[in-house]
Amino acid sequence: MSGIQPKIMIIMGSASDKVIAQKTIKVLDEMKIAYDLKVASAHRTHERVKHIVKTHSNIDVFIAIAGLAAHLPGVIASFTDKPVIAVPVDVKFDGLDALVSSVQMVKGVPIATMGVDRGDNAAWLACEILAVYDKSLQDKLVVKRESYNQKIENSQIELIEDIATDSYKFSTEIDEYSDEIKDVNIPKDVEVVVLVEEDTDNKLVDSLATKLNLLGLNYLLEKVSLTNPDLISAYMKSQESVKVYIAVSGLSTVLIGAVVAHTTKPVIGVPCSTKLNGLDSLLSAIQMPPGVPVATLGLDAVENAVIYAKKIIGK
Repeated sequence: MSGIQPKIMIIMGSASDKVIAQKTIKVLDEMKIAYDLKVASAHRTHERVKHIVKTHSNIDVFIAIAGLAAHLPGVIASFTDKPVIAVPVDVKFDGLDALVSSVQMVKGVPIATMGVDRGDNAAWLACEILAVYDKSLQDKLVVKRESYNQKIENSQIELIEDIATDSYKFSTEIDEYSDEIKDVNIPKDVEVVVLVEEDTDNKLVDSLATKLNLLGLNYLLEKVSLTNPDLISAYMKSQESVKVYIAVSGLSTVLIGAVVAHTTKPVIGVPCSTKLNGLDSLLSAIQMPPGVPVATLGLDAVENAVIYAKKIIGK
C-alpha cells in the first residue's frame, strides 16, 4: 500500500490490546481500506496522543481501543472534529468500566462506542462513514451484508444435519404472501433521517430538533411505533439521498436494531433512560453482533447524536 494515504487511524492505549486491534485490521484488510496504527496512553503519554491527532489531518476516522478507565477516545475527540469510534476492552468488570467511560461523554464531545471487544464493528462503522462519499465502498458493504443470508442458510443446513432427529419435519410454506412496502416520500435534500420511538419524552425530541436546525442539517424527523414495522421498513427503503440515520429508543431499543438491520449507512443510536436508569437501553443498543454496528452514544444524548451526524457529513 505504498503511497496510499490512510483514512483510518487505530490508536491503542496499550500494545496489550493487539488482539482487539487485529479484529479491526481483519475487516479493513477485507474491505481493502488503508489504515495507520499507533500506541499512545491518554494518561501516561497525553502529549503523544495530542501530537498524533494534531499532525494527521488526512485521517477521516479515528478508532480508539482502550480498557479500564478508557479515557483515550475522549482525549482524541477533544483534539479533532473528525468522528471518533471507541472500542472498550475487557480488562476488569467484563469491560463495563471501559464501556461506560467511553459512551457517557459530556455534551459537545460525542463518541460512537462499540460493544466490549468489538474491534470488528468499529471497522465496519468506519467503513460506513467513509462510504458516505464513496459509492464503490458503499456497494461493497451492501454485498457483504447480503452475504450474511447465505451464511445463515448454510449454518441452518449444517445444524439440521447435526442435531435433527426422526421427529424433524420440514414445514410447508404458504404459496403466497404479500410483502409490498410502500415508499415514504423523503425529500431529495434530506441528509439525516431521525426515527424516534413514539413514547419518547417530548423534551428530548424538542432538543433534537433544535440542534438539527442550529447545525443547519437537512433532516426528516418522525415518531414511529414498533407496532407498525412496515412503516419503519418504508422509511429505510426510501434512503437514496440519506447519509446518516439517528434512532432514539428506550427499553430494549428494538427500534435501533430495526434501523441498523435495514441499512449499511451509518446509524447513530441514542438509548433512553426509561427504566432501570437506562442500563437496559444502553446495553441492548451497544452490544450489537458482528457486522451490524451502531454508533451508540450516551443515555438521552440527542444533542451529541446530532453533532456526530454533522461530523460524519463533514460540512
